[in-house]
Parts: sequence; structure tokens; C-alpha cells
Amino acid sequence: MAVPVDERSNSTEVGDLTSDPTYRPLFEPGSRVWLFMERVKPGLIKKLAHRWHGPFRIKRKVEEFAYELELPDKAGYRFYPVVHVSRLKPVRDDNRRPTAELVDGLGEDNRFDFDEELLPEDSWEPEAGDDEYVVEAILDDRWPISTGTGRNQREFYVKWRGYEDPTWEPVSNLSCGGLLL
Repeated sequence: MAVPVDERSNSTEVGDLTSDPTYRPLFEPGSRVWLFMERVKPGLIKKLAHRWHGPFRIKRKVEEFAYELELPDKAGYRFYPVVHVSRLKPVRDDNRRPTAELVDGLGEDNRFDFDEELLPEDSWEPEAGDDEYVVEAILDDRWPISTGTGRNQREFYVKWRGYEDPTWEPVSNLSCGGLLL
């Protein structure tokens, strides 16, 4: 015989979790957690904003599924410090990340990472290579229709330094922005 839902005993549905010897609370006081915040700052896109904030420390357990967080004084967080466990996630200390190990006993004179004498000198101006030419003057411009795409592409009639004959060059071949205005 089935018992109607309304007549069931409330005590049989939800047992006392603390009497269970295998019961372990979700978070201990002092443990570090991430906090999920639904709202984002005005002006930010919700989809791209960071929604897990923290880490925060658990101050105390308020109820079975509610914990109070320790809020830092100067962090600028303004929310009620008691939160539900569904908005908390434990901070996992990942020890699988690689670490750099320094070799002991190496002085400044016997470093083996690189030789500074082999590095090229710093220069803000790239040297003109064999495939680079210097523009002496822009003589004319035009907008012919490109046969490949059917779009207009601006070309310039360029006088090259050290050469007699000027040539028509598309904008994509030129890197002299100040002269193109």
C-alpha cells in the first residue's frame, strides 16, 4: 500500500546528517574558497566578465548550507558576507604546475643561460634590406578597379631613391604612412 506524499514523516525524509559517521562538512573554517557573483560592474559584458571572485576565507559555518566569509577591508567588495554553498567553490592548490629550479653554486662569471656578447645591438630603426626600398616622393595617386576582387584599391605613383623610373604601387606595398596622407 502506497503512502500519500502529504502523510510521510518529515524525519524519515531528511535524516540528521551530523549523526552520520561518514559526514564531512563542505567547508571548514579557515579554508579558502572562490565566490560566484551573478552581477557584474556596470559597463562590463556579463559573458566576458570574471564571475568567480576571491579567494576568500571561511570565517564560520552559519547553517548547514550557509557560510560566513572573511571580507578584506580594502578590497572594495560590498555584499553580505553570509553566502549559500552553491555560490562557493574550493580553491585547489595545484602542485602539478612546473617550477623553475635554480642551480646552486653558479656565480656571475660562469652563467650558462646565454652570452650577452652574441646578442645584436638594440636599434629602433630597422636596416634596409635587399627587398626594401626608400621612397623619395609620391608623385600621383589613382583608384583603379582591382580585377581579382572588383573593389577599388588605391595606388601611388612612387619615385624611389636611387632609381630613375617611378612605379605604380598599391597601398599594401608601402609602409610610409606619413607620405600617404
